[in-house]
Parts: sequence; structure tokens; C-alpha cells
Amino acid sequence: MKLGVFGALGADGHVRGLAFWRREAAQISAQARPFSSLAAYEERRRLDQLQSERQVSLEAQQGSFEELLKAYVDDMQRREKSSAKDVGRALELNVLQAFPDLAQRRAKDISAAELSNILRLCIHREPALKGRGARKTVANAVNGKRTMANRLRSYLRAAYSYGLKHDLDPLRAGDSVLFGLTQNPAAMLPTIDGAERANTDSLTKDELRHLLLGVDAMDEPQRAIARCMVYLGGQRVAMLVRATRGSIIEVDGYGSVLALTERKGGKGAMPRDHLLPLTPRLQEYIQPLLQASAGSVSDPLFSVRTGRQVARDTALQLFSELGAELAGKGLTRKFTWRMVRASIETHLAQLGVDEQRRAWLLSHGRNGVQARHYDRYHYLREKREDLELLGRYLDEVKVADSLGRKG
Repeated sequence: MKLGVFGALGADGHVRGLAFWRREAAQISAQARPFSSLAAYEERRRLDQLQSERQVSLEAQQGSFEELLKAYVDDMQRREKSSAKDVGRALELNVLQAFPDLAQRRAKDISAAELSNILRLCIHREPALKGRGARKTVANAVNGKRTMANRLRSYLRAAYSYGLKHDLDPLRAGDSVLFGLTQNPAAMLPTIDGAERANTDSLTKDELRHLLLGVDAMDEPQRAIARCMVYLGGQRVAMLVRATRGSIIEVDGYGSVLALTERKGGKGAMPRDHLLPLTPRLQEYIQPLLQASAGSVSDPLFSVRTGRQVARDTALQLFSELGAELAGKGLTRKFTWRMVRASIETHLAQLGVDEQRRAWLLSHGRNGVQARHYDRYHYLREKREDLELLGRYLDEVKVADSLGRKG
């Protein structure tokens, strides 16, 4: 086998003479001695070289922390997860912008302690603006800092869980970045005490009356959108705003039905239909939205501009702005759509609608194997009864005075 060129200049700047090549020959002879032949030794060297090149290639492809987070959000969007935009925004603000140096490091080199620092900054970020002027606020479940940090923890954990499976996924593009992960550092982070506190506040009848009157005072199409949000029982807004004109279908025995698509669920959860019978009151309230659209079945049903689906945040803002306005007048406590949803369910419970029927109406708790895979009954009779009951109750509340008597 040829070792090299006698008298050539080496990489170290020295001439490779007789002494150099004697040492080189002795070294190679010692390496080749265990093999049965020189050919077998050369084959081993070739395989070792290929392995070395492959390792270098893998090292070069192991993606950064930023690439992992963005790949995770992209995967959520491909799976049409309604929360993809919110998750992407949270990761951009609290990780990529807040820790640019960390974002550029390899994802597999990020430690649990460094992820904990990300959550710590999210909780103790300053200054926090509340009311007039800038003043620091203590993180708690009310101002949402702990809740946001806890959600960020779950996003990081899910991103690393995605990355662990990504490299071996046969469906990924062959030239896509690899991450080389062997563990999930975010799985070591504990849940944050005081986060995700349940919203137990509920509007009183009198507050609900002022809310309904405030909705009636809105301009169209905002009024129609807000009315439907309330009289449909407080459905998830992300699901509701995806509805089109074609989502209104006719079902034998039930008349007009709004067919929504539920995309909430864990990994692998298939989208499923969530059907809501349209009571006469709902058909009245939805009519301005139908008249405002161009008429195509693909036109968004909930729209403030012809042909454009209303944004989830815009729909939520209808109630946060109304809550601020009514609270400023001393008519109600300050509320958001989240509190309105909780209030509607609370009043349904007070009307005698049990937990199971409320779950059917609001598409809660469809997590078991039986519910997800075998239960195809849509409970239209029960939903119609409960929506009619809710509609009558809201109409009565709206015309009652603050003492609960008919006005």
C-alpha cells in the first residue's frame, strides 16, 4: 500500500524524509497486524472513515434550540392545531427574543436549569403595567404571570417531546435538520404552584342583564357575533369562528343545525363534529351574518368584513371591552369572555342542566376511548332542549330589573 510521497512537505511545514516514513510504516504495521490481510485492514480503515464522515455530518445537522421550537410550531400548524399561533407567539416573546444566545445553541445542549431560568424571567418580568403608571406586580394566578409560565413550561416540554421523535420519523424530509436528542430536559421542570387557577367567578343575574343590554347596544355585525357567542352557550371561540355559511346544515327532525369542527385533543386526536341545533332565537340572531356575506357556502359565517373570518382575538375583545366599559360605569365587575363562559355554564347548572348535558353542549370531556372512537351520537335532542332553556332564561334576565322582578 502507498503511504505517501517521499520528500513532500507536510502540513506541519517539515519535509517528510526517511525517518518520518519509517515511523509511519511501523505505526501502520502495528495497526494492520491483527488483521488477516492488508486488504482486510484497508477495508476497516475505509469503514472507519465513512463512520467518521457520517458522525461529522450528524453533528453539523443537529439543530439549534430555535430550530426545534419553530419546527414544533410548524408541526402544530400542519396538524391544524387552533393553539399554534398562540404557542408560536409565546415562544417567540419569552424564549427567542428574551434569550437570543440560548436560542442559537444546539437543542440537545440546553439544560433543565437553563429552561428554568426562562420560566423565572417569565414570572418576574418587569415592569408590569397595571392601571396608571408603571409599577411592579407580584406574580400570581390573577395577573396571569404564573399561568403563562406554566403554559410555557408545557410548550417547552411538548417541543422536546416532538424533537425526540423527529429524527426517526419516516415522514420527515430527508434533508431536514436533525436534533440528536436523547432526553427531554423540560420534563424535569415541576409545575408552577398557583398557576392555572380555575375561574370560579360568575356574573350575577343583574350583571348578566347589563351584559345582554350592552350586547344589544353594539353595532352590527359585532352585535350578531356577540349574541351568537352567548346564546350558543359559550362555545370555544377558536372553534366557533371557523364556521362558514356551509356549516349550517339541515338535519331531519331538528331543522337547521350549526356543524362545528372540534380540533381540541391530544396527539393523534382526529377532528370531530360538534353539532348545535339552531333554536328560533339563534336563527334570528344569526340572520344578519347570513345577509352580510356574499352567499358562497365557503364564506365565513362570523365576519366583520365581507369574506374575511373574524379573528379569535377580535371576537374575545368584544367582551373584554364591554366588561371594561360596564365596570367603569359601576354596573358590573370587570369581565372577559372567559368569565362570561363560566357564568353561562354556572347559570345552566342553576337551571338544572346536569354536568353531563353541559359537557355535551360545550364539547367537554370527550377523552375516553369510548367517547372518542365509539360514541357517534350527537345528543341533538338534549342540546336543543338546553339551548331553548338558556335562550328563554337570557330573554327573561334581560327584561328583569336588578331585584329580579319582571320589568
